[in-house]
Amino acid sequence: MATNSRDLFSSKRRWILYLILIGVCFYFIAPLLWMLITSLKDNSQVFHDPPILIPNPIRLENFVVAMVKGNFGRYLLNTIFLSSAVIVGTLITCSIVAYGFSRLEWKGRDLVFMLVISTMLIPEHVTLVPLFVVFKKLGLVGGGFKGYLPLILPAWFARPFYIFMIRQFFMGIPKELSDAARIDGCSEFGILWRIIMPLSKPAMIAVALFSLIGTWNDFLAPLVYIQDEKYFTLSIGLAAFQGKYITQWNQVMAASTLMVLPILLVFLVAQKQFVQGISLTGLK
Repeated sequence: MATNSRDLFSSKRRWILYLILIGVCFYFIAPLLWMLITSLKDNSQVFHDPPILIPNPIRLENFVVAMVKGNFGRYLLNTIFLSSAVIVGTLITCSIVAYGFSRLEWKGRDLVFMLVISTMLIPEHVTLVPLFVVFKKLGLVGGGFKGYLPLILPAWFARPFYIFMIRQFFMGIPKELSDAARIDGCSEFGILWRIIMPLSKPAMIAVALFSLIGTWNDFLAPLVYIQDEKYFTLSIGLAAFQGKYITQWNQVMAASTLMVLPILLVFLVAQKQFVQGISLTGLK
C-alpha cells in the first residue's frame, strides 16, 4: 500500500513538473507563434482589439511581397555565403589552435592560453572603431565584395570562445590514441585530421551552430562595413525593409519569419549533436 502511495505521489509530481515545463516552453515560443500569426494577417487585422488569433483570410502573399519588395532572396544568399565563409574559417583555425593548447606540450602554453581567453573580457564594441581604422588602412573597406572581408577575415584568425570550447573537448580525448598514432609515424597534422577531428564531431557541430547564429543575427558589424545595398545581409535588409514599409507590419513579420526559419530548421536537424557537443565539452 505504501509503495502504491509513493508511486502515485511520484506520478503527480512528474505531471506537475511537465505542466510547469510546458508553461515555460509556451512562454518562450509565444513570440515566434505571434510573429507567424501576424505574418499571415491582413494589415488591418494586426492591431485589432481584441487580437485575432486565427487570420481570416490567410495572406500567404505577404511572404511573396517580402521576398520581392524586400529583396530578401538576394539578402538570403548573401547571408548564407557570409555565414559559410565564417564557419569554415572558424572551424579550421580554432581547431588548429585548440590542438596546440590541448595536445602539445610547450613552455608557457597555459599562460598564453590564459592571455587568449582573457581577450573575451573585451567587448566587441570597444574594438569596432580601431578595427575599422586598421581595415581601412589595409584597403579592405569599400563597396561591393570588399564589405565582406572585414567580417570574414577575423574568423580565419581564430576566436577565443571557440578555441576554449574545442580545447576542452580535445582534452577529453585519451592521449593514448595520439601516442599510438605517433608510434606509427603519423604527423601532428595527421593526428589532428585523422583521429582528433573525427572524434570531435559534436563539438565541431556546436561551434558551427554558434558561429552560424552569431553571423546570421549580427547587425552592427555588417552595418559598419557593408556599403553596397546589393550585398546587404538579412539583418540589415530587415531593418531597411521596416524603415521603408513601417506601416506594413504583416509584411515585416513575414520577412522576420523568413529570417528565423533557416536557423530554426538547422537547429532542429542538428539538435542532438549540438546538445551532445555542449554537454561533453570539458568532460574527461
